[in-house]
Amino acid sequence: MNPPDPTDQQKLEAQWLARARKGDPDAFGEFFNVYHARLFAVVSRVVSNPDDARDITQRSWVKAWQKLDTFKGDSSFYTWLCRIATFTALDHLRSRKRRGEVEYLDELDAASEGGQVAARPGDRPDRAMQKTEVREKFEAALHQLSDKHRAALILREVEGLSYEEIAETMGCRIGTVMSRIFNARKQIQQYLKDTR
Repeated sequence: MNPPDPTDQQKLEAQWLARARKGDPDAFGEFFNVYHARLFAVVSRVVSNPDDARDITQRSWVKAWQKLDTFKGDSSFYTWLCRIATFTALDHLRSRKRRGEVEYLDELDAASEGGQVAARPGDRPDRAMQKTEVREKFEAALHQLSDKHRAALILREVEGLSYEEIAETMGCRIGTVMSRIFNARKQIQQYLKDTR
C-alpha cells in the first residue's frame, strides 16, 4: 500500500479540523491517532521523564482542543500542536527548576516504552552493546544542554522540522534557532570527545 499523498493528508486534516471546530471530538481524535506517538516522543526527549512526558503530552492535547479556534492554518496542524507541547514542556522544566527539583536522568528511551535500544536479529552482542553505549553517551550529552537548546536540536534532528517551523514553534527568530542548534551540536561534540 502506498503512503498517502501529502495533499490527500492535508485535505483529510482540513476536514477533521472543520468538524472538530464544530465540536466533533471524533474528528479531533483523528489528529490524536495520527500525531500522539510522535508528539509524546518529542516531549519525552525534552523533559526526559516518561511520567512527566505523559502528563505534558496529555495537557498539550487538552490545550489544543481548547484553543482550536486560534489555529489559523499558517502552519501545519502538527507544527502548531508541537508548539503548544514544546511551550508546555519548557514551562514544566522552568517550574521544576524553580521548585528546586533535581533534574531527572532517566533513560530517554523509556519514551518509546521499551527502555533499551532493541538489538536487531543477527546483531553481534558486542555491536549491540556498543550501540547502547553510544546511545547512552548521546542521551547524557543531550541532558547537558539548556532546555531551549535541547528542544531546538530535537525539533531539528528528530522531528526534521525546518528552521522556520522551529522558530514558529519556539516563538523566536530563525537566527536564534540556527544559533541554538549550532551551539547544541558543538556542546554535544565536545561532551562526547571529553567522555571517550
